[in-house]
Amino acid sequence: MGMGLGMAAFELRYGLVLMRLGGIGRAVVLVCAVGFSVWGLKELIAGWWPALGSRGFTRHRSGFPVEGRVYLLMMIVLFAGALLGRSNPLLLVFSAMAGPYVVNGWISFVLLKRLSVERKAPVRIMAGEPASVEVVLKNGKRWLSAWVMIMRDRISGPGEQLTAEALVPRVPPRGERRARYRLKLAKRGRYEIGPMSISTRFPLGLAERTLAVESASSILVYPRIGRLTAQWQIRTQAATDLVPHRSPRSGPFDDEFHKLREYRPGDDPRAIHWKTSARRDELMIREFRESRDRALTVLVDAWAPARPSGDDRERVECAISFAATICVHHLHNSRESHLTVSAAGDPGIDWSSTQGRLEGLLDQFALYAPTSNDDLEALLASLNGRLSARSRLLLVSTRPTEAGQRLAEQSGNGAADSRRTSESIQVLAADPEKVGSLVDWRTA
Repeated sequence: MGMGLGMAAFELRYGLVLMRLGGIGRAVVLVCAVGFSVWGLKELIAGWWPALGSRGFTRHRSGFPVEGRVYLLMMIVLFAGALLGRSNPLLLVFSAMAGPYVVNGWISFVLLKRLSVERKAPVRIMAGEPASVEVVLKNGKRWLSAWVMIMRDRISGPGEQLTAEALVPRVPPRGERRARYRLKLAKRGRYEIGPMSISTRFPLGLAERTLAVESASSILVYPRIGRLTAQWQIRTQAATDLVPHRSPRSGPFDDEFHKLREYRPGDDPRAIHWKTSARRDELMIREFRESRDRALTVLVDAWAPARPSGDDRERVECAISFAATICVHHLHNSRESHLTVSAAGDPGIDWSSTQGRLEGLLDQFALYAPTSNDDLEALLASLNGRLSARSRLLLVSTRPTEAGQRLAEQSGNGAADSRRTSESIQVLAADPEKVGSLVDWRTA
C-alpha cells in the first residue's frame, strides 16, 4: 500500500513518467499505484482481523518471503534505472526478471484452487500433556497436483495465541493427504482453533499465496491432574480419625459386612449367623471390616484479588488442580461413595456424583473462573442439609489462614449444625510448595 501511494504521489508531483512515456505511460503507472494501494489495504485488513480471512475478498492473500522481497527490490532498482537512464537493456533485464515473478504468483494461485481441509482435533485434553491434531488436505482438481502445501492453524485461548504448522509435500489429483501437528497447552480453559490457512510458494519460492479456509473447532483443556502421594494418605487418615462423627446405626458393628467364617472363642455371640450355622452344623459368625469409603465433600475457595498478581494466579491454578486431583482419586479408589464439589465463581462449580460422570466435573473445573468476592460464608452455607453423618469435608483455599479464622468464628457463634460443620472441615492450603509434597505432578 505504501509503495502504491508513493508511486502515485511521486508521479503527480514530478511527472517523470509523463515526460518520458507520455500520457499513456502515466495512466498505466497511476492504475498500478491504485491497484497496489487497494491490494495492500486488503492485506492489512486480513492481517488485523484473521476471522475475516475466510470470507469475501480477504479469502485469498499474497505474501512476500525474504527471497521475494530481495528479488522485488532488484526489479524496482532496474526499472528506475531504465526510466532515468533511458536504457533499453536495463528495461529488457527488468522484463526478464518480472516474468518468473508473475508466473510464480499465477501458478501458486492455480494450485490453491479447489482445495479443502478437514481437521480432527481432540475434544478434551489435559493441561501440560501433548495432544495430536490430524489435518486432512483434499485436492478437488482433476489433472493438477497440489505441491508443497503448508497448513497453518491459529489457536487462541485464555491469555495466549499460538500458531501451528503442518507440511504436505504433494496431494495428487482427486486425492487427499494427512498430516499431524502436536499441541501442548499449558493453561486450562476453552481454546478455539481456526481459521486455517493453506499457503504455497511453489515452484520458485519468490511469491507466496495463501487461501483462508473456514474450519473452526474447540478444545476443552482440563486442569492438571496428579497422583496423591503416600503422605497424603497418612495425613488424610489421621485427620479422619480425629474428627468425631455420628454412627449411622446402632450395635457394636458400624462397618460393612465382609464374609462368614467359623466361630472362634472370644467372638461376640450376637454376630452368629444361625441359619448358616444350622445348615452347616457348626457355628458361623458374620465378619465385618472397617469401611474407609466415606462420602466426601470438597469446597474450593479460589479467591483472588480484583487485580491478581502472578503469584495469586499461580495459587488459584494450584487450588483448582489440587481439588481436581482429590476428586479424581476419590472416584477412582472409593466404592460408590458420594462426592460433592462446590466452588463460588463466575461460573462456579456445583456438582454431585449423582448428577453425572467424571467428565462433567472436569468440564466445570476447566471453565471455572475465580472470584474476588468475599463469599466464604455463602459457600459454607450451601452445605446445609446436604451432608451425611459420615461425610468428610475438605476446603481447598488460597487464603487458608483467613479461612481458618472464619471457621473458628462460625463454630463459636453459629447454630449446632453450623458448628458441627465448621469443626469437621479440614482446611488445605493451595500453596505450590505444600501441595508439592502431597501430589506427584509427574505421574497422572
